[in-house]
Amino acid sequence: MEYRKLGNSDLKLSAIGFGCWAMGGSWGETEDKESIAAARRALDLGINFFDTADIYGFGHSEKVLAEALGSRRKDVIIATKVGLAWDEHGCMFLSSTRHHIMSAVEASLRRLKTDYIDLYQVHWPDYHTYFEVTMRAMDDLVTSGKVRYVGVSNFTVKQMKECMKIRPIISLQPPYNLLMRDIEKDLLPFCLKNGIGVVAYGPLAYGLLTGKFAKDTKFPKNDWRSGELFPDPGGWQPHIDLFHGKQFRRNLKIVEKLEKIASRYGKTVGQLSVAWVLSNPAITSAIVGAKRPSQLEENVGGAGWKFSKEDLLAIDKIA
Repeated sequence: MEYRKLGNSDLKLSAIGFGCWAMGGSWGETEDKESIAAARRALDLGINFFDTADIYGFGHSEKVLAEALGSRRKDVIIATKVGLAWDEHGCMFLSSTRHHIMSAVEASLRRLKTDYIDLYQVHWPDYHTYFEVTMRAMDDLVTSGKVRYVGVSNFTVKQMKECMKIRPIISLQPPYNLLMRDIEKDLLPFCLKNGIGVVAYGPLAYGLLTGKFAKDTKFPKNDWRSGELFPDPGGWQPHIDLFHGKQFRRNLKIVEKLEKIASRYGKTVGQLSVAWVLSNPAITSAIVGAKRPSQLEENVGGAGWKFSKEDLLAIDKIA
């Protein structure tokens, strides 16, 4: 496994990160035993970076991750997130106030069974709270020793600049894959220039780039890709759109073309897709999810190899 330095921090992350969203149960049926087995297999394969969030399964993902890691917690880098809250009815809303952050971090520490978080990330920008308020709270958590480093997720360059007036940001977590490349315009150059590590989520386009879907693929209602799980998906709608209508059919054709290039390397299209994300010099780690060990073993095959210049150009043309 290759390890890469995260921005200006002293953290060295595995090029493949283990994404824990599926542990929370928003990807259809998920069994805790399988999730735990997958996380432990990740450790065996050299993965040391585990990314979760308090909102994943309303805390369930953090609990399952803690059980999976057990006594090996100090061997890994745990990243979790704050900024999405929920009420007793399971309704989610943005909240990055000082009060919420201070209570949320204590809850995450309890669920994760740890006394510190390596990387604490603001999940989404809260438009009702000044970034100064949010970042001062995060700064206090670093001073107290409960958090080692602070990052953000789904932020724009302008929003990051506002945050950085208060304290340094060590990482950005944006969506990035062959079908979603907007961050190449300004976010990736900004992060490279300012020593901000980028941990990309969705490198497989949430399974779409695995080559395992067909035009008649249907998702259960408890899988967010169905488009029926979130009453108000808000900024998440573009991700849902990948799996519906003309866009879904177009994406399947792209996958077919990519499979031909992948086969020349003896790789799957999913492994090609992860390798392509990792080929960008701004990317520190590609976060991949897995419901079971077999999925993870395939995904890890996306690290440790490179494309020819000709094939990189061909992939770019296809996508």
